[in-house]
Order: sequence, then structure tokens, then C-alpha cells
Amino acid sequence: MYIGPFYFDTKEIFLILAAVLVGLAWAFGWPLWWFDKRVLLTLMILMLMTKGLLPSIHNEAYFILAIVTIFLSLYLPIFQVVLFYFISFLLFRLLKVI
Repeated sequence: MYIGPFYFDTKEIFLILAAVLVGLAWAFGWPLWWFDKRVLLTLMILMLMTKGLLPSIHNEAYFILAIVTIFLSLYLPIFQVVLFYFISFLLFRLLKVI
């Protein structure tokens, strides 16, 4: 879908909608079981930026990386999760998986 000069794939639209909903949940104090709303919002913004900057990403491998990163946020601090995400993303790009 084109909005002005920008092209949004359905995955980016879903990620933007999810970030807006998590932001609303954070602002209004709605409960999200198990997850920290601030961490989820931070991860969604990072994922949206990396997905938006590199449109040639293979969606299946990126989806697996995103799911693993989100579930690691249940157990690890945000710094370690972001570090895991960027190192894994860099290695996937170097090995041409993504």
C-alpha cells in the first residue's frame, strides 16, 4: 500500500498497529499478562526501524528472530534482549539468511 512516497507492506502495517495498541495499553494502564509494556514498545519500534530500513529482508527468518526476541523479553533484561536482537540480525545479514 502506498501512502505518499512510502510503501507499507502488510507486515509493517501490522507492526505499526501493534505498536499503537501497546502504546495505548501503556498510556491507559491496561494489563498485558506476562509482558512489560515498555519493553514490548521498545522492541516493536526497533523492529519497525530495521524492517523499514531494509525492505529486502526475508520475512520467514525475520519472523522467527522477532518471535524469539519477544519471548526472550519475558526472562531477560531489555539490554540483553536488544543486544541479542542486533547481534542476531547482524549475523543473519552477514550469513545472508535475512
